[in-house]
Amino acid sequence: MYDSTAEENAAAETHGVGSNVQIAKNTHALLAARALARLAGYCGDEISTPYNPTAANSLKALLTPKLSDMLNDDLSKELLTNLISNLESPEIIWNSATRAELLKFVDKQKSCQCPDGSYDMQDAQLFKYKSLSKEIQVGSVYLRVYNEQPDFEISQPESFCAALLQFLWKLVEDRKKMLESNIHEVLEEPLSNKEAVLDISKSLETIDDMNEEDCTRQEEVVVESADEPASVKDDNLVNKLTIGLTSLQNLLTSNPGLAVMFSAKEQLIPLFECFIDTSASSGEVPQLCLNVLSRLTTYAPCVEAMVADRESLLLLLQLLHCAPSCRPGALHVLYALASTSELGWAAAKHGGVVYILQLVLPVQEEIPLQQRAAAASLLGKLVGQPMHGPRVAIALARFFPDGLVSAIRDGPGEAVVTALEQTSETPELVWTPAMAASLGAQIATMASDLYREQMKGRVVDWDLPEHASGQEMKDEPQVGGVYVRLFLKDPKFPLRNPKRFLEGLLDQYVSAVAATHYTKEMQPADPELPLLLSAALVSLLRVHPALADHVGYLGYVPKLVAAMAYEGRRETMASEDVKAANHCQPGEFWEPEYGESNLGSQTSQERVRLSCLRVLHQLAASTTCAEAMATASTGTPQVVPLLMKAIGWQGGSVMALETLKRVVVAGNRARDALVAQGLKIGLVDVLLGLLDWRAGGRHGLCMQMKWNESEASVGRVLAVEVLHAFATEGAHCAKVRNILNASDVWSAYKDQKHDLFLPSNAQSAAAGVAGLIESSSARLTYALTAPTPQPALGRLPTSRTTQADARDEASTE
Repeated sequence: MYDSTAEENAAAETHGVGSNVQIAKNTHALLAARALARLAGYCGDEISTPYNPTAANSLKALLTPKLSDMLNDDLSKELLTNLISNLESPEIIWNSATRAELLKFVDKQKSCQCPDGSYDMQDAQLFKYKSLSKEIQVGSVYLRVYNEQPDFEISQPESFCAALLQFLWKLVEDRKKMLESNIHEVLEEPLSNKEAVLDISKSLETIDDMNEEDCTRQEEVVVESADEPASVKDDNLVNKLTIGLTSLQNLLTSNPGLAVMFSAKEQLIPLFECFIDTSASSGEVPQLCLNVLSRLTTYAPCVEAMVADRESLLLLLQLLHCAPSCRPGALHVLYALASTSELGWAAAKHGGVVYILQLVLPVQEEIPLQQRAAAASLLGKLVGQPMHGPRVAIALARFFPDGLVSAIRDGPGEAVVTALEQTSETPELVWTPAMAASLGAQIATMASDLYREQMKGRVVDWDLPEHASGQEMKDEPQVGGVYVRLFLKDPKFPLRNPKRFLEGLLDQYVSAVAATHYTKEMQPADPELPLLLSAALVSLLRVHPALADHVGYLGYVPKLVAAMAYEGRRETMASEDVKAANHCQPGEFWEPEYGESNLGSQTSQERVRLSCLRVLHQLAASTTCAEAMATASTGTPQVVPLLMKAIGWQGGSVMALETLKRVVVAGNRARDALVAQGLKIGLVDVLLGLLDWRAGGRHGLCMQMKWNESEASVGRVLAVEVLHAFATEGAHCAKVRNILNASDVWSAYKDQKHDLFLPSNAQSAAAGVAGLIESSSARLTYALTAPTPQPALGRLPTSRTTQADARDEASTE
């Protein structure tokens, strides 16, 4: 027997007969190993021999594959050392039992010599160790030991991976045939037995038939005896699948690069067919398979191969519904695939959204918070998928308010789950636990119905529901994911996307105003909707003034001006038109209204046109929008004549004057065009007429306006400021100044401090003077009243003393 220590002892001790004998034995053993290598054709040196498959197969059977591979000049000593040792590694199991079996077989073969002196090598090639009969060996690896030592470095990982894949393929195919046979037998038995395998039958319908021309199977697989019960056969197959999948998981963990071997769709078939049965009888097989798939998702070609088969994606989604134990692994794999367009399509078109939502909103089943959060995160990633993410978002919008859809998109999943469990009433979200429970029940029913239909066929398209029970606020006006009425209650609420809300308001407001034009020909439109939308627009622009520039860039300003002009033309005034004599042509001047001053007496058309004015009034604070109002295109009404007409509208005079003031500010590069419009229609004379305090004045317009004390004071101040703005340096300032200098009325007002007529915060308020008047519920107190009416030819009493006294009173207070 070989002794690896003989040479060391011979060098350290005196040479003796014993040591010489052992050295001779070692030499003979090395020569025998070299002879075996020559016989099999393992050596590749100068005296190499051709490969002998009979000898090579016999040595693999007798020495086990790994030890037979060591029959070369470099590893002969290591082989001989291993043969006299007790080893247990993933590639070598050698002990006294195996040595005894080998020696016994060799002794037996010595006595079986053929008459011609040769030996039959058939028995050697078919030799099996009884002590290793319970070990599952794939390639040159013992799976049990490898699973116990997963960090062991396999000498040929590629070959082992290929052999392991074939091994699993054979097991899956055998189990599928067995389950099909069991179902066939049960179908011939009473109904009660048929129901016992209904789930298996349904699962089988989702798997493609295996190609009979696939690669050859692993010969080492032990075939069960035909007389074993079916349950025992299934347990054996499940046990081997569990061991094989565990080994594959360990192999991919230690050798991630082997994922390239699964980059073809065909190589993934045995893995997906492991889901043929997800019942308790399959043990850990489905979970292990999901672990393997999860490791493969780190390799891009494997991801492409997975999503190439729609049925495989649908099977992963169905696991969320039919296999609770597989949910964590399925969610992990699906999340890794969520960036692909194929999974986005499967989620939106084939009902994957319903299966995922069933986890997010459970009804009776207790689902861990971690799984619910993972499902919500999966939905968020699907919504963000570039190609089919919008489809997924549309599907979610059928179930959830826009606020929750935005929360799902923004994530994280834990925040979504928390939001679903809370009661919320904000401009963006109205949600209660009762709504969640109702929607969860609906989704559970929908998921069960969808799964049942899909089990009847390969792939079933899913139709979006018209309405879901969670949308209890569906009749409430909603724009850009914001409930308009709730927003008006709290305009300062921090919106997720105020720009989206603004764009939606503008679009719907223009459409709502246009809809009021066709109430006779079509179904009557809601006359209050334009008022509601305009109020929201004004409130939004007051809270976010910077958004007004965005309105100018979008090109909505000309549309709003045209809408206001149309509303102004279609309403017949209650009184005759008052025209500025000798300064304006027919149809170009405003039409003051008489009668009731209460805004509640206005018609719907009057209220709509005032809503247009309110929006333009707020937009005029933006230089971009003011310039857009000045640059009217062909066929678009000019804004200055329109605002001059609006001065005579009931409830619109102050807004119209302040809008004029805002659009002709010095920063407006197009202000000269606006001043030219005003000169053309005689706006300067009209404003002077408003300031004329004399009862017999040329126009008497101030008396005809039916202003109350507050409106009269503010109106005069704004008229003076508009005239000052018109007279500011510009292309037409000389003409404006000439008109003003020739007016006795202007000489009385031009040097006064006009802001004493206004509330103290009028200049800094975002809403302007008009907004302060509209929003005030109490009577405003002003520093000065309008001048006292005087005879027609009289001059305005000296007002400088009055102004000085007023300033003293204000400073004293």
